[in-house]
Amino acid sequence: MVDDDARLMLAFRDGDRRAFEALFSRYTPRILTFLTRLVRDRARAEELTQDVFVRIYNAADRYQASARFSTWIFGIAHNLALNELSRAHRRHERPATDLDLAGQVDPAPGVDDRLEADRKRQQIERALAKLPERQRAALLLRSEQGLDYSEIALALETTVPSVKSLIHRARETLLAELGSETSP
Repeated sequence: MVDDDARLMLAFRDGDRRAFEALFSRYTPRILTFLTRLVRDRARAEELTQDVFVRIYNAADRYQASARFSTWIFGIAHNLALNELSRAHRRHERPATDLDLAGQVDPAPGVDDRLEADRKRQQIERALAKLPERQRAALLLRSEQGLDYSEIALALETTVPSVKSLIHRARETLLAELGSETSP
């Protein structure tokens, strides 16, 4: 069964430019959020997001709807993020930690509540940043993008049991890290 996004990609492959525009509009925010959280540099994530869509545009004639479109596009995004992190590591650069997280947590009406929400968001971001890249990617694909285990396995080029293990270890690490940050 071909999903709606795969149908759009097939339509684009067959010459419908509006189908590509629809995919671009639908996936840009999700891909940008995913990449920002992986590479921890908003500007670089924006560039990588454009790279994802350039790759999709250039691969249109070779596209086969054998898996969900979301699995395919997040796999491309993940691979580009891995390449970027590898290049940054070779250059001995550290990714920026200043994230533009507007809209990630609904601010509460009071100033104190907003400050507390910001503090918690920063605490979670610090804990996420400490996770190994594959654990962070698996967790984000599951919790923020709603992909199921088999889709994550395809995107990360691994097995379903490995994905379950990555997510389990990520959650355990986050809970331990968040618990240690809240202790006096």
